[in-house]
Amino acid sequence: MTNFEQPKSTGLLRSLLLLVLILFGFWVLNDQGLVAIVLEGDKSHISKAILSLWVIVSIYWIYISRNIYLEKSILANSAKSKKNLSINKYIRSLKQGEDKELLLRIFEAEYAKKLSYGWMAADISLKLGLLGTVIGFILMLQPISELNNTSPEELKLALSAMSSGMAVALYTTLTGLISSILIRLEFQIASANVATLINELSFYTEE
Repeated sequence: MTNFEQPKSTGLLRSLLLLVLILFGFWVLNDQGLVAIVLEGDKSHISKAILSLWVIVSIYWIYISRNIYLEKSILANSAKSKKNLSINKYIRSLKQGEDKELLLRIFEAEYAKKLSYGWMAADISLKLGLLGTVIGFILMLQPISELNNTSPEELKLALSAMSSGMAVALYTTLTGLISSILIRLEFQIASANVATLINELSFYTEE
């Protein structure tokens, strides 16, 4: 079994620390009952879809961060790993005498493709929030079009329905914005880690 030394990069630790801080923030909000208010107030359930998307993307983000950490470990120790990592293919092709610059561009493009899913998810979260805003305004205006008279009972029911539609609009917008910001922050850290890995790889190539 190959033992890897701890690489100098703390990218994975930063990623895990950010994840812990985010989860702690959600725990505080849930403890105050704010998460339940948002989920119960959103009758369209778009907020749940956005939160589910954030969970899936965050798991993918941790997976990428872990792979970057392993690749830096392999690069720092010139060790081999049975895992199917990009760095193994790069080193193998480099030893076979293939063009160094071309291999480096391919390596960078491969990670750019992986990170693009995160940027796309952040954009989808924001668009889902805006979709919820539109749906909320439609739900808010619908009672007005169905209002037949101006009796106090009818107005009370109409205002209640309008407030429900406004809640959908505001809660989905809030959830979409927060989710998009968190995903962009996560993948900005991942992008910085990839840039560091590529720099280390270029030094390895020169050596």
